[in-house]
Amino acid sequence: MVAPSPAPRKDSKLEPAANSVDQATRQIREAILAGRFAPGERLKVAELAADLGFSTMPLREALRKLEGEGLVEIEPNRGATVRRLDRAYISDLFELNTELRIFALRRGMRTLTLERLKELEALAEAYAAHLAAGEEVAALETNRRFNARLVEFGGNAEAHRMFLRGWELIFAFRRGYGYGPGRQAVLAEEMALMVEALRRHDLPAAEAILRMQNAAMMEDLAARVDPEGSRT
Repeated sequence: MVAPSPAPRKDSKLEPAANSVDQATRQIREAILAGRFAPGERLKVAELAADLGFSTMPLREALRKLEGEGLVEIEPNRGATVRRLDRAYISDLFELNTELRIFALRRGMRTLTLERLKELEALAEAYAAHLAAGEEVAALETNRRFNARLVEFGGNAEAHRMFLRGWELIFAFRRGYGYGPGRQAVLAEEMALMVEALRRHDLPAAEAILRMQNAAMMEDLAARVDPEGSRT
């Protein structure tokens, strides 16, 4: 089971019930994606309450949210169980993530400014620096910021919201399973190539980089999560 976390302060105005649901959702999500809950394992609310320090109400709501994300299955008379993390799930997640970035790229190219380009360039350089320093979590966060800004520059708030939600899952996957050998170094190169494509306003090249990156990242993660699975 997951390590106990401090109980949320029920008397604090800074931590309303909705925030407790978000915290519980995040902790259970990361535990599932890190493999601390096995596929098919029942998620008992009473045990989660004891382990995580939340009351049953936010935990039940958190499980319903995770059902909506496809991580949990809830059945009558059986309760919540962890779904199997397979290649199909990962493929769907990465495909949506990539299409959102491409959609944003097409919109954002028209309003790309030198300031925005410099911001992306600085994030790409920071990512490479974090890798060189062995700062894995900082590198992950910088990668998220690079892609989140790329989507945000597209100017569609709903696309940005959907991207961030999907990225939470990918971030949790990566924290739990890591990367295959050499994959992060290639990702740093891909980010630099993306900046150069944007500098040239070369939309076909930028889209091609994202699609190649999607194929490589999806296969890398699927091989680590589901090494026995069949290729799709």
